[in-house]
Amino acid sequence: MRQRISILMVVCLFFLAKGMAQRDSLAYHLTPFVKGGITAGLFEGEVGNNNSVGRTGFHIDIGLQVPFQRGSQYQCCLIPSLRFITKGDTWDMGESGRASLNMQYIEMPVDFAYRAVMKKSCLLVGVGVYLAYGIGGRMTGSDGLYIYHGYRLKNQPAAFGSEIGIPRWDWGFNWMTDYQIRHFSLSADIDFGLVRVAPGRLDGNNQSKTVAISLGIGYIF
Repeated sequence: MRQRISILMVVCLFFLAKGMAQRDSLAYHLTPFVKGGITAGLFEGEVGNNNSVGRTGFHIDIGLQVPFQRGSQYQCCLIPSLRFITKGDTWDMGESGRASLNMQYIEMPVDFAYRAVMKKSCLLVGVGVYLAYGIGGRMTGSDGLYIYHGYRLKNQPAAFGSEIGIPRWDWGFNWMTDYQIRHFSLSADIDFGLVRVAPGRLDGNNQSKTVAISLGIGYIF
């Protein structure tokens, strides 16, 4: 049910952004886009310490560039978007094997960006905030690995369930760059979460927060 709602939100935002761009493009050049790519997730803090090896996932974005000036040569813009992203981490336990935590989020970044216009391309660099809601994910591990109160990782406990207890809501800061040429773009984003991940569950004095580094390619309408 949550996945259907998420897909419906993405479709609605896409058509809304496209309609706004067609209506107002002569004045403000509103620019919808879609992009996707790989994401490297990890934890910053005591859980993500020496045995952390990170976790590779993916992201899919749909968004809109809203300029602060009229015309096509604008320099500053606001970039709201809707994103599906996977985060988490993997820990190498040596001879005991590995444990991996996969978390799936619907995320809403809003970035303020500066746009450097060149002859046939432009470069956007920006910072902003994001709000995220966890919709799924599990923790997995090798046979014989246990966590908090004896939960077996072999049974794949839910990341946002009572076993692991990851908070569903997350928010933090976002840093983005986007190189655009014609209708295509190459992007790099970093999420820095500010919500503690599972206090007291994965570590007795856990101060860990999510970090996600994303690389993507996109299409600009």
